[in-house]
Amino acid sequence: MKRIYIMAFVAASILPFSSCSDFLDREPITKPEAGNFLTGAIQVENYINGLYMTLPSFSKFGLGVRSEEKNSDNIIAEKYDARLHGQNNQFSGASDWQTGYQNLRKVNYFFHNYKVPEAQENEDVLSLKGEAYFLRAYWHFDLLKKFGSIPVMDAFWDENATIAGLQIPAKTRNEVARFILSDLVEAKNLLHSRGKYSGIRINKEAAMVLAMNVALYEGTWEKYHSSDDFASSTNESNYFLGEVINWGNELFGCGIDLYKTGQNPGDAFAALFNSKDLSGMGEVLLWRKYSSDEGVFHDVNGNLKAGVVDSEGAAGITQSLVDNYLNADGTFIDPTNEKFKDFKETFEGRDPRLIQTVMNEGAKFASATTATPMHLEEYTDEKKNTISPPKLAGDGNTRSLTGYHIRLGIDTTFVSGNGETALPIIRYAEGLLAYAEAAAELEMWSDDIANKTLKALRERAGVKYLAPAKDANFTDFGYTLTPVLQEIRRERRSELALQGFRLDDLMRWKADKLIVGKCGKGAYVGDESILFKSYSPDNQKRIRERLTLDDNKWADPMAGTLPSGYQFHADRDYLLPIPPSELELNKKLRQNPKW
Repeated sequence: MKRIYIMAFVAASILPFSSCSDFLDREPITKPEAGNFLTGAIQVENYINGLYMTLPSFSKFGLGVRSEEKNSDNIIAEKYDARLHGQNNQFSGASDWQTGYQNLRKVNYFFHNYKVPEAQENEDVLSLKGEAYFLRAYWHFDLLKKFGSIPVMDAFWDENATIAGLQIPAKTRNEVARFILSDLVEAKNLLHSRGKYSGIRINKEAAMVLAMNVALYEGTWEKYHSSDDFASSTNESNYFLGEVINWGNELFGCGIDLYKTGQNPGDAFAALFNSKDLSGMGEVLLWRKYSSDEGVFHDVNGNLKAGVVDSEGAAGITQSLVDNYLNADGTFIDPTNEKFKDFKETFEGRDPRLIQTVMNEGAKFASATTATPMHLEEYTDEKKNTISPPKLAGDGNTRSLTGYHIRLGIDTTFVSGNGETALPIIRYAEGLLAYAEAAAELEMWSDDIANKTLKALRERAGVKYLAPAKDANFTDFGYTLTPVLQEIRRERRSELALQGFRLDDLMRWKADKLIVGKCGKGAYVGDESILFKSYSPDNQKRIRERLTLDDNKWADPMAGTLPSGYQFHADRDYLLPIPPSELELNKKLRQNPKW
């Protein structure tokens, strides 16, 4: 079977699809010729390959998913997220709605025109059909997370594209989730296992983990939003959490293990994000490959080399994320300890994932052989060529607002040119985290579950596993968490940082207390700090002119722009607004709360 990253560009060029929102004025999809467009294996493969273009990818510009978490408490950005600040308007959901239904239309066109004779439906063809089921589930899940109750697009609506025919009511959110899981059952039963194509194609195990993520999202949403305007009409929290366990038990029988190869603690974790070929890492169930020779590349490596955290402007990783990580011996940190005013000491003896996620003393922004390592030392003219602090005095999008740059995904072989590091899309670790959380929510936690989830993840990372205990300094969500749930939430943030999960977690956990009135802070930049002393006098002046500090001298970069913090509307902003054009077209739709 041809490689996805070549075929996707070829197949996509023949798919001039438009959105669901203007069905009556849409462009036609390429029509089958002589009734045989999707009658054979080659046609089916080419069409499905085109649909891969809708999955996450790095672009030729920007940082992609690496900077996406400025929509959460993991990254502070000058170009801050409008949703976090309550600045969305009635049109803010239009693009996401359009993209979601456009992609569903493409998938349903496949099902509508799939005419492969039964005699020719071999395992490869059926696996391609399974990929279509996966993609239909994937895009319904995307819409569910953003809009809640939505119309389920389970057929090719073009066949009934009249005003009357498009009066389709939304399904309740739990009905949508059940539909998604049913599609993933179909997918799982048809798909090849990961080993067939080494994770470069959608596979059985990836479908299982996606199902676990769907069930976890819906189960926890229904639990934590049970008494607000976003509650499901029927609370099926326990049902969906039980589905996480059911899918997980099946996943455990697939013989997958976490990737553990590396000379030093943290090496295995880092390799998942800074490697060009993930085929030998069975933990990465689905991934996207890049190759300059094939004309498929990105600019993530170039941006990381320059210290960029957000391509749209100055930004930085938050102190909150840095404080989330444990010590390597498994103990909690005390963020009020004076030692954390020392930038270098902040990273000493910590969870190796912190070291691999955030730039720190001795780390390089690019090639291990040519790049200058980050090094903090009191500035002198004699040492200026070896001192290389964070870019607090930088310009444009290379300037750090917090002192914390991204290290995750830095290719230590990169010098210049096109980026070729691979992008993990679905990992086995996601399944372990989902299973652990569901078990804890259902009060099923046991040593056996701990050993195969939380303990396994921490030990792979180089962190000693200690039985969960209450951490007085842990993030306050505004409601009580057991020590087990506290540590699972910590683990999710540490294991999945800068991979696009944090906003979803905050939304399903009803975590507006972490957003409203806050913006996040950065490192300590007092006059006596080694961080501040590492700059030349001119750059020290620039920092003092441009970087706001709080009363205790910690970076507070948004204090001037957003003095009252984010103004997220907890009664409205957990869901996006359904576009007005959709409400006008489909009178059976109802707008989301407070929109």
